[in-house]
Amino acid sequence: VIYGGTGNGPAFIERTADIKQAVQDIIISKTFDNGIVSSAEQSIVVDSCIAGEVKRELQNNGAYFMTEEEAQKLGSLFFSYDGKADSEMVGKSAQELAKRAGFTVSNSVTVLISEQKYVSENNPYSKEKLCPVLAYYIEDDWMHACEKCIELLLSERHGHTLVIHSKDEEVIRQFALKKP
Repeated sequence: VIYGGTGNGPAFIERTADIKQAVQDIIISKTFDNGIVSSAEQSIVVDSCIAGEVKRELQNNGAYFMTEEEAQKLGSLFFSYDGKADSEMVGKSAQELAKRAGFTVSNSVTVLISEQKYVSENNPYSKEKLCPVLAYYIEDDWMHACEKCIELLLSERHGHTLVIHSKDEEVIRQFALKKP
């Protein structure tokens, strides 16, 4: 393992992607060792025209989309008042995390997802979480998705990982040219 430090690695699922494969790859990455690997995805950014299909596929693969209230409760547990990550949340299962936040999920749930709109310093879902929890952003097109990914990468210094699921060579090239 080559450790890259903290970072908020986003995965972009673009409209030409193999959605089933992209979702499987993300779920496997984020659930390996309950998400403690630093290079595991922290956020999914989705092209709006396929967002519904991606959400269904995530749910079919063990993802649970939290309500706003559930996400708020869980989010409040990730970091202490001084902004440091709570080590008691690291590497816990989706069931254990939900229990600590005061809600329950079935044993088939492997990852918890919070739908988000904005990246901010005060948003716990904009930060690296070393557990099976993902933020889910929907963007209108690849250009806005690219900006969101860059914003996520820069939100915790200089992120070290960006994943693009796409079959469009030009989109991939543009991401490579724009990345920080």
